[in-house]
Amino acid sequence: MIQIKDLYKVYGKGENRVEALKNINLTIEDGEFVAILGPSGSGKTTLLNCLSGIDTPTRGEIFFNNVAFHSLAEEEKTKFRAQHMGFIFQFFNLVPVLTVLENVELPLKILGVDHDRGLECAYEMLKKVGLLNKANRFPSQLSGGEQQRVAIARALIHEPDVVWADEPTGNLDSETGLGVIELLEKMRVQNNTTLVIVTHDERIAKRANRVLVIRDGKIIEQEKH
Repeated sequence: MIQIKDLYKVYGKGENRVEALKNINLTIEDGEFVAILGPSGSGKTTLLNCLSGIDTPTRGEIFFNNVAFHSLAEEEKTKFRAQHMGFIFQFFNLVPVLTVLENVELPLKILGVDHDRGLECAYEMLKKVGLLNKANRFPSQLSGGEQQRVAIARALIHEPDVVWADEPTGNLDSETGLGVIELLEKMRVQNNTTLVIVTHDERIAKRANRVLVIRDGKIIEQEKH
């Protein structure tokens, strides 16, 4: 369970002061699929970055299964992210000099998993996302949809508790984007992974257990499905 209490994020000072997040209070249950919607500049990506530890909130508390994430030292946060979180981005963020197989195996390398075991898991994940035949290709040799499927495999290979996704279909055509949504949902159900997605894609919102609408740094609406 993720609990967020009185979360604020402020940039700048004086006349340049901007409250990107204001008094965010939220609970996300284990295995829940949450979509975060809102116009550009509303604070949705800032919220995702603060919850994942990529950015530091100005004040407030974030708990993961009673672990006070906001109080961890930076090194501890990095270790916690590596063990418990997966990330999927709009522009894939694959390592261009690594093969597809090596990209997928990377989180396990960071965790110190034995190389042979890591390769075995990476091959298995590529099979699940339908890219086993592209294992030795480089990201530049793949389509956008294929790259995003590699990113999904990489995000899930270490069986994280939560996956954060920022506009995962934003750089894909409609048909390819739908395939990515269906794959994410399938993998989430199989692994009982908590999935939190920032998106403009209404198709994602329709599949989510809950939709949060953010405007001007505040959650103004919650809708459960």
